[in-house]
Amino acid sequence: MNPKSFTAGCIATISLLAVVGACLRFVPNETPLSAIARILDSLAPWFLLLGMVCAIGALALSARLLGGLLAVLCLAMAVHLAADHRARSLPLAADLLPDLRVLFFNMLGDNMAFADRIVTEVLKADPDILVIAEGEGLYPALKRLRRVYTFVSPCDYEDCELIIASKRAPLRFWTLSLNVAWDDRYGVTEITTGTGKQFFLAANHSIKPWLSGLAESEQVRLAAQYNWLKGPVVAVGDFNAAPWAYSMRHVLDASGMKSLRWPIPTWPAGAGAFGVPIDHVLVKGGARVVSVRPFGEGLNSNHRGLVADIALP
Repeated sequence: MNPKSFTAGCIATISLLAVVGACLRFVPNETPLSAIARILDSLAPWFLLLGMVCAIGALALSARLLGGLLAVLCLAMAVHLAADHRARSLPLAADLLPDLRVLFFNMLGDNMAFADRIVTEVLKADPDILVIAEGEGLYPALKRLRRVYTFVSPCDYEDCELIIASKRAPLRFWTLSLNVAWDDRYGVTEITTGTGKQFFLAANHSIKPWLSGLAESEQVRLAAQYNWLKGPVVAVGDFNAAPWAYSMRHVLDASGMKSLRWPIPTWPAGAGAFGVPIDHVLVKGGARVVSVRPFGEGLNSNHRGLVADIALP
């Protein structure tokens, strides 16, 4: 066999497999492929990029017809993914004046050695509302937060999964368990700003979407909770999925929440701007994200956090 043709065939095969990987985000739950699909569907853009590069490589060698077809297929799927995401997202409203700043960070549960440093960086960012997921490790430094924040959600050493802190006393606050495996990984606070604007802040740490039987019911409950909240709503959390993944599309479609048009890559932290955006700021009811930036570099977590300035209607 001609080595050039053989190489072109191998590269084209990789491109085809990458296209198949990008299609996993369309595989429904409760099917034989659903578990592997939920693990990989957040990587759809990376699969399409790999598929396009390999298709061009095959085209440059001898597989002109197959390489060209694969390149067109990758491009068409990328356009569809972008349009799909656009329909469920909002661009930054940079022309609006922010009413509050929200910080979300999954600090990694056993990260106790960095607790004081995390609090120091949080105070530098100066959020009006702080949400920490896997907050057990922050317990030794909570007293520092309580000096600055009027409200810090109840937390003890063995039950500190989700910490919500606010500079203004909430009108209401509650937590719920949305799955039977982990307790109190969803919390809501209703707050009035200093200028009299009232809104809900919801926070969650979602179960991994490939844990079939638990994830599906949690997604239904999460969307129902978002629908129950009226008026401006800001939701932050670790959703363990990119906004174009099957599980996130279900939550967004069922609740009317909108994600960021250009999501911030957050996992793994070491990948920086090349990571996967699985931590999100969602809005509805007229709330808009004015600006957003990553948080938490060098704080020993496997996630990057988010600092978002929010405008309320």
